[in-house]
Amino acid sequence: MRPVDTTIAIVTYNTRELSLQAIAAAREAIGALRGRLVVADNGSADGTSEAVRSAFPEVEVMVYADNPGYGAALNRAFSAFPGSYLLALNGDVLLSPGSGEVLRRFLDDHPECGLVGPALTSRDGRPQPSCKRFPTLGFAVAEVLALHAALPGNRWARRFYYMDRDLTGPAYVQTVSGATMLIRGDALHRIGGFDEGFRMYFEESDLCRRLRDAGYGVAFCPQATAVHWYGASTLQTSVRQVEYYLSYIRFFQKHYGMGQARILAMAVGVSTALRMVALLLKYPPVSRHRREILRPKLAACRRLLEALWSSGRVRMSAGVLA
Repeated sequence: MRPVDTTIAIVTYNTRELSLQAIAAAREAIGALRGRLVVADNGSADGTSEAVRSAFPEVEVMVYADNPGYGAALNRAFSAFPGSYLLALNGDVLLSPGSGEVLRRFLDDHPECGLVGPALTSRDGRPQPSCKRFPTLGFAVAEVLALHAALPGNRWARRFYYMDRDLTGPAYVQTVSGATMLIRGDALHRIGGFDEGFRMYFEESDLCRRLRDAGYGVAFCPQATAVHWYGASTLQTSVRQVEYYLSYIRFFQKHYGMGQARILAMAVGVSTALRMVALLLKYPPVSRHRREILRPKLAACRRLLEALWSSGRVRMSAGVLA
């Protein structure tokens, strides 16, 4: 298929009403750009694809019943509908009017840049972290052990989220939020697209790392804005317990080596075991109601520990990270 100027791919999963809002917002955001809107639905069970076809018959709808993950869905959508510029959007992101044009102008004015992201706010207008540095092992272990949560605003966290810099204007950064990114099409093709081994979380950090390694810049442009209903597609599940930490470890194994990945995996294992003890103390199973609260939380912890053990992540013997 002949590439268009801009392909906008919105990845959805059980966010029907938000996805309809995201499509309407994306149409306003791209303004006069010649673009094609594509919805990549990762097997929603809430009628998302049917609602989109009914409300927006001009939008291409791709249904991936196997729910391959965010990066894989984008790879499929961008392969089926190539564009010179590729706008990746989560189904819970509402781009502000004209923001797509702002991001596109930035890439036009900075040919050395391969990817740019906007400033994000939550639904109540509070700023969300929109760019960050790559994690160090020390930062990651402290996060896993909840030290950053215990010491909010510490200097390591502030540095990680670029709170130590003035970002009121465009700036080159290490990585931006994966919730919405405008990517140069030839740059994404050159590095082979998203790594589909990251099913959920860290796919954008890996992408930005590989773009930078290939010589492209990664930028943050706060003149473009978007509202992000953070985690809307995963709030219904405890998937973050498993997917987030497995992806975290995989990122370290890929970019920093097996040694650092094993240390992080052991920290995740210890943290998860301690969390299970804390859950039993917080929700002692003395009533049916408490058991119903406790059961899925403990199940998520068990799934994470089983995944760590079965893949060799917490064993010191040689193994390959899944």
